[in-house]
Order: sequence, then structure tokens, then C-alpha cells
Amino acid sequence: MKILYIHSTENHHQFYNDYMNDLLLHGLRELYGNDVIDYPGCWYLYNDEIKKRDYEEERFWGKGFTIKNILRNFNTIDREDIRQKIKNKYFELVIYGSIRRSDLFLDDVVKYNNKFIFIDGEDDNYIETKYSNLGLYFKRELVSENSKIKPISFAIPKSKILNEINYEPKNILAPLIPGRLNTYIYDDEKSYYEMYQKSIFALTYKKAGWDCLRHYEILMNGCIPLFLDIKNCPSNCISTLPKEKLINFLNDFDKIFSLYNPFKIFKKKHLTFHRVLKLFKFNNENNNIELFIKENDKVFELKRDLLDFTKKNLTTEVLAKYILEKFKKI
Repeated sequence: MKILYIHSTENHHQFYNDYMNDLLLHGLRELYGNDVIDYPGCWYLYNDEIKKRDYEEERFWGKGFTIKNILRNFNTIDREDIRQKIKNKYFELVIYGSIRRSDLFLDDVVKYNNKFIFIDGEDDNYIETKYSNLGLYFKRELVSENSKIKPISFAIPKSKILNEINYEPKNILAPLIPGRLNTYIYDDEKSYYEMYQKSIFALTYKKAGWDCLRHYEILMNGCIPLFLDIKNCPSNCISTLPKEKLINFLNDFDKIFSLYNPFKIFKKKHLTFHRVLKLFKFNNENNNIELFIKENDKVFELKRDLLDFTKKNLTTEVLAKYILEKFKKI
């Protein structure tokens, strides 16, 4: 399938990367190879091209973990005469990977009756109606119902997913606490992944938006997310995650937060009097990982189940297939 993939141009934004844009492109390239032309060329995804570029490391959101170097052969893709190819209807589909950041060639795409879809991966609830009224529109933080607007969530490159869980974890709760910058100590992807691989649980929660690559990085490394307030998540947000299971994990295991200071981890809205009592009671009775595993050996089954779910349902290929299936139905 010949696809033109328009991605945002990094010079106009604080950060080079755009997770939804980058992950969907990866999934499409996994399915259709060089028939997917990314324009003007998402250089940082390509392991051969990023080495040639001068760039500012601080302009990678999340240090570029999980998305840098996931494609190869940047210069084998034909990015010449794009406007003329649009006029000739060379492409079967034009995808705007980050429509609120770039609508390059859109006038020509519409004028020459090309088929197109829009991706809005921003972490707000805003819908850009001038685009959603024009064609099929995928929205990451979707809280409304509209037949022309479909939910979309992040995904993970299959190559990044752990083959098997770690049966000798070192931490009950992963040391990285979202929002606590002094725990952001991992300078390379390998050590960052190993931190989750060596932990039974990891804390995560809604920040600017419900969807966050961290949720998937926890899952792909065989770790169990403890997702605060997941029961309040709208049905169309992070719709690919196993929400019922995540709710159950939080209910069953939130006591482990007492191994730390719960007031430093939880925001006040997450604490109740009952939960605080439960936490401190657990802290007095359980203070080491060996004892925890002995009394909760089912966690390994849970970790295996989540890792299998991730391999089957949360890859970038699955994401790309979902987009194309919705497109074929219009």
C-alpha cells in the first residue's frame, strides 16, 4: 500500500519527537516497508541517519527512549516530487501524523481527490474542527462521541518488548516515581528498561493526558503498572490498555506504596483515610521483597499475562492495522 506520511517539522517545536506520530509511522513501515514515504523525513527514527545529524539532545522529550533508532535505511526512500505525486494520485492514502503541527500539501491533497486521514496525538481534549469536518480524524485524548472521530492510543515497537519476565526482581516498586525529578536518573535506554525489568510494580498516572508512553514501557518490560485513578479514565482514552485488570491491580496491591512515604508519592486526591491506615499497617508487617514474593507469588503469573497481552495487542503494527481498518470502512 503506497502511503504518504506527513510528519511535523521539528524546527517549529520545542521537541523533535512526537510519540503518536513516530509510533504510527514505525507500525506502517513494519507493514509496508518503503511504500510508506515519510516526508520531509523523520530522521531521528533512523539508526543510520541520526548518526549524521547535529542535534540538541535536550530537544528529545523523554530523552528519545523507545523511539530513536527504530527504523533503518533513511536514504532508500523516494521523497522526490511529492507534490507531483499527489497531483497524479500516486498514493493510496495520505496520513497526517500530527495534523495540528503540519498540514503540508493539504490543499493539493484535497484538490486532486486524494484519500486522507488526520492524526491528533496532542495530550489535550481539543478537536480541530476545520480538519475533523474534512475527513476521518483520530484523537488521542478523546472524551466525546463523534462518528468521524476515532480514539487512538500509543503503542510499542515489537522489537522493544521483553521476551520473558524477570523472575528475580530487586524492587517491589520501581524507583522511578513520575513527577519526582530526582528519580529521573537514567541516562540511557538500557538502564531505564532494566529498572522496570527488575521491579514487580511501577507507579504511573495521568499527567497532562491519560495516555503516556510510560504506561507501555512499564508493560513491555514485564512490570505491573499501578495506575492511580484509572477507574476515572474515559472509555475512549487509552482504550487499548486492559483497564479492568489495572483497576484490580491497584485495588489489590496499593498497600505496597507504604514501603515508601505515601504522602510524597500520592497527591492528596489519591489518599483516603482508609487507604492511609491500610498503607501504614502493611508497612509494619512487610518490609522486604523476599517476604512479599513468598506471600504474593501470583505476581509472576500476572506479569506473564500482561507481557503476553502487550505482545498481542500493543505493538505499533497493531496500531497501524487499526488505523487502516477504520479507514477502509469509511
